[in-house]
Amino acid sequence: MTPTDLQRLLAAAGHYTGAIDGEIGPKSLAAIDAILVAHAAECTSDPARWSAKRRSAGAAQLALRHAGCDPGVIDGYAGNQTTGALLQWNHRQAYGRDLVLDTTRTGPAVDSGFPKQSGCNGYYGAPGPAVERQLVMIDLPFPMRLDWNLSHRVARVQMHARCAESAQAAMREILRKYGIDELRRLGLDRNAGTYNPRRMRGGTAWSMHAYGCAWDFFAGPNGLTTRCPQALFCGREYRKFFDIWEAHGWISLGRAIGRDWMHVQAARL
Repeated sequence: MTPTDLQRLLAAAGHYTGAIDGEIGPKSLAAIDAILVAHAAECTSDPARWSAKRRSAGAAQLALRHAGCDPGVIDGYAGNQTTGALLQWNHRQAYGRDLVLDTTRTGPAVDSGFPKQSGCNGYYGAPGPAVERQLVMIDLPFPMRLDWNLSHRVARVQMHARCAESAQAAMREILRKYGIDELRRLGLDRNAGTYNPRRMRGGTAWSMHAYGCAWDFFAGPNGLTTRCPQALFCGREYRKFFDIWEAHGWISLGRAIGRDWMHVQAARL
């Protein structure tokens, strides 16, 4: 999220009338204040107590939400859901239509006992109360950092009961393979999200996160549309990470469709 992105969002939301110059001056700050005051009730806590950086991110999140691009909770932390919402919004601004993501298979199928995406309703339940009743918390075998707030430590994550055991087993094996110091060096300790009741970017179908059967790691260099060789996780050092997930029946979207390298899921394509 750049200062120019923020100014464009605030201008589109009707709160900013200055130049789109990437300089966060008095007009930009007034626009940030205005949107936060107008929609303070939508924030997870009092935005008046947030840092300047967090207020800027929160203002962008509000502008995205009110433009119909879901950034997730309005917490002032620009995580990968906010990044995805900005990607969707920018595409609409440029082309006047919603983003349609390429799902062409680029890798071989993985032997898995988990359902196809089209069968997730029958296997996991319909997103909403039917899934929520089956969510469990799993203890992590090593401490993780929250990807968009690295000072926050994560000891447990929420997953669907029908894939939680395999996820926990995969993470234990990953720890044995890499060790905690190497996991941290490679960014494999950066938790970018598990359960999240939202729709897929570029469509109306439910995200695999809405079933509690998906996990994202280190979103920044492994984004939704990032392909090799730009994606960090397509490097040699990460091969065993994905080998382990696949051995437990999970699918890497990076390997399967050549993009979204942050994402693994307990559902076949």
